[in-house]
Amino acid sequence: MFYRYLLLVGLLACCQAHAAIEVIDDNGDKLSLNSAANRIISLSPNTTEILFHIGAGNKIVGADEYSNYPPAANDIIRVNNHAAANYELIISLKPDLVIAWQSGNGEKIIARLRELGLPVFVVETQSMADIPSLYKRLGKLSGHSKQADQQADIFADKLQQLHQSFASRAEIRTFYQIWNDPLMTLNGEHILTDIIELCGGVNVFEDSVALVPYVNMESVLAKDPQVIISGGANQNDLWNLGIWQKWSGLSAVKNKQIYSIPSDLLQRHSDRILQGAELVCQHLEQARSATKLVSNKIAPKI
Repeated sequence: MFYRYLLLVGLLACCQAHAAIEVIDDNGDKLSLNSAANRIISLSPNTTEILFHIGAGNKIVGADEYSNYPPAANDIIRVNNHAAANYELIISLKPDLVIAWQSGNGEKIIARLRELGLPVFVVETQSMADIPSLYKRLGKLSGHSKQADQQADIFADKLQQLHQSFASRAEIRTFYQIWNDPLMTLNGEHILTDIIELCGGVNVFEDSVALVPYVNMESVLAKDPQVIISGGANQNDLWNLGIWQKWSGLSAVKNKQIYSIPSDLLQRHSDRILQGAELVCQHLEQARSATKLVSNKIAPKI
């Protein structure tokens, strides 16, 4: 009887050891959990969307102020905004996992969460090709690996299809406008540039030093973009683009290649970014037709 007891204890210890979860975050830090997280705090809309997409949305007990999709996310308690986090509220929610966004939340907030003894997984997705891996790691952490792996594979397949369809097309000079006063854009380190390149385009301000550079009209005129895209609230929201109409010499204005795409579809690293990428590819293809540009490249493999 005693030996059976020892055997049972050994088996339980073995199972518990195998239940431990280890995942490397985007900063290269290892996060270890004894078991899948059941109380998750998501500090960015990107990860909130992914968690819902893999079936783990009901495990989110706290989220950031911009987590508004899917609609069920609006019912989650808000624990942070772009500048600060409510640490007392976060602790009171007793999370067993906090998912932070490096460039969105910042090192100060992330360091403080770790000082409080909370397990933190840091996300910093820099390319479309990184998103399937994020799906799989969040699936592992939340105990939803099967669904996460399936969605990761679907994402990767759709991404490959877009690449094969558009990467060999003639390059289109593209300007992405965040805001019009002051005039703001994104540089080559932002995932938006990856989307533009996926569609066979070139971000005309990819070499800017700042991630979100302020630019003047003279510099835009010198770049002469063939397409101008603005991050509006919806596809028909062109209020942010009215400033361009008087610059008739710009290729994008002359050929009527000015578009608006909901910013949530281009700046959130989740499944919906594929919808935004498809729209960008369509608009760049329309610009090729307007300027009678043809394919002159061979699509590389990704």
